[in-house]
Amino acid sequence: MKIHYMNCATMFPKLAKWFAPHLATVPSICLLLETGTTCILIDTGFGTRDMADPLRLGPANRLLNARPDIKDTAVYQVEQLGIAPERVTHVICTHLDSDHAGGLSDFSHARVHVLKPEYDAVFSPENSGEKHRYRRCQVEHGPAWVLHDENELSPDPWFGMECIRNISGLPSQIVLVPLPGHTRGHCGVALETEKGWVFHCGDAFYVKHEVTGKTPLGVAFFRAVAHTYRLQAAKQVERLKALVAEAKDRVTLIGSHDPVSYKQFIKKPLQ
Repeated sequence: MKIHYMNCATMFPKLAKWFAPHLATVPSICLLLETGTTCILIDTGFGTRDMADPLRLGPANRLLNARPDIKDTAVYQVEQLGIAPERVTHVICTHLDSDHAGGLSDFSHARVHVLKPEYDAVFSPENSGEKHRYRRCQVEHGPAWVLHDENELSPDPWFGMECIRNISGLPSQIVLVPLPGHTRGHCGVALETEKGWVFHCGDAFYVKHEVTGKTPLGVAFFRAVAHTYRLQAAKQVERLKALVAEAKDRVTLIGSHDPVSYKQFIKKPLQ
């Protein structure tokens, strides 16, 4: 399994350079997995429709301030790798925020894996936060959903964490790890490689300092605004801290918007 690391959205949150300089320029890290003749995408970033019409991103984009560049889209980058988008047969979404699921319509043929509570948050919101959080226009094409729930939890935890293993249609090296808090059905995606595990944590943390040291004050404020279920989200950070302490030589964590993860895996100037 070959992993390509891509930045599929770049944002310049307004006021961040004064209050949360760690998040003044924010990537959205997605992974493309080559598995033989087919490919799997983990998150999509924004899509081509979003880049052509940023109003699709809704009022939140007034603060997130996304760069409308089609070259940031997953489908553009997949094509630049010489891979036909049709080869992407599965997409795994850590959650369905616009900067993670906006590109689903660019891979409308793919099966889309997501935790059922996240699907329910979009289509059966429980509160105003959920009602206004998601952009239904990004899924109006009718994705081929594959919903995963607690009935699929494995008796074999992943480093002590509940997980879903041996998912139909996906390689056994892919493990889903529920990390609710940022959203109702937020999850991480763990990948077993020859050099250990790569764990895409979605938005469970924003900067590596949250799980390796002390959270910068501005980042703490940002996550208080961004997380739907703050207490649950705080518990996930503690779980990830414990994971780092226990298995830092065996597991490498990626945060979708973490500049440190970007520098480590993408190795290009973030601008």
